Amino acid sequence: MDCHVHYSSPGGPDWIARFSDPLPEISMRAIELAEASLRSGVTTARDMGAPQGVSIKLAHMARAGEINAPNIRAAGTWIAHRGTYVSFARHFGEAHELRDAIRMEIEAGAELIKVALSGWNEGARPKDAVEIPFSEKLLSVAVEEAHKAGFKIACHANDPASCRIAARAGVDSLEHGMFLEQGDLEAMANNKTCLVPTMSVWDAMLYYAHAVDWPEARKKRAEDLKQGSRLAVIGAVRAGVQIALGTDAGGGAARHGRIAREAELMVECGLKPRDALIAATSSASKLIGEDERGTIEKGKIADLVLLDANPLENVSALRLIAAVFQGGRRVA
Repeated sequence: MDCHVHYSSPGGPDWIARFSDPLPEISMRAIELAEASLRSGVTTARDMGAPQGVSIKLAHMARAGEINAPNIRAAGTWIAHRGTYVSFARHFGEAHELRDAIRMEIEAGAELIKVALSGWNEGARPKDAVEIPFSEKLLSVAVEEAHKAGFKIACHANDPASCRIAARAGVDSLEHGMFLEQGDLEAMANNKTCLVPTMSVWDAMLYYAHAVDWPEARKKRAEDLKQGSRLAVIGAVRAGVQIALGTDAGGGAARHGRIAREAELMVECGLKPRDALIAATSSASKLIGEDERGTIEKGKIADLVLLDANPLENVSALRLIAAVFQGGRRVA
């Protein structure tokens, strides 16, 4: 299972621009990328946001058997404070607008809520404004509204201030979390907030930084993300924070179909191969809300990936896929 993907973008060095492609192109690409993801062994995924509800439509098509794709739980459109994050998010300014945004996502068919904590975009920060306008108070409003409706809420946070806010808010999952500190991790453990570290983000960024010769500032950003992310994951293990595997394929430079790399990065941070596999199966199923998937047991849905080697001995065996079964039917 992959707890963080964006099928509306292919990833790569210009991933953000691809979210602004014409809607028909985004929609067709999402179908192709979802199938590639399934072939790589991802039988269930959370699509964590797409322009114009593409992720919701994709999930409906997958559920109806119209396309070959993972079982998708979809967030709709990202929710972010006005003046921050990406232009194609659903923006709000006041608490009542935030509540309305969450209700609109639910009415549109979203199966979880995705909010994004982020600093101001360049030139958008008002004089004397706080660094992160999506404050603790506003995030608590979002958590309350989502939970009141029976929905889980995921929070994008990949800078120190956002991580500090998100770790204490009671969100169900903190996405990225590349600058979490010890106090943040302890708060997450107490709140039972799951960490989805998406280490493939900086791993792919470091590759493209050299492959396409990014400016030094971008290379440094990737190195900073790597250092902060590895420390956060190591600290999360020590603090007893639940970890679920997610690649952020499409939402960052990481490409789709490479979930094995995320598991390898987990092991490089000190997780045992068994724990990396748990993060991609039973822990992921709990976070996603797929109780009938995630373990091989009598009476559960037969989503299985057959490998040519034992991943408990070497987690890179996840690259050696022999067959993929979904609901007991061979799909790859």
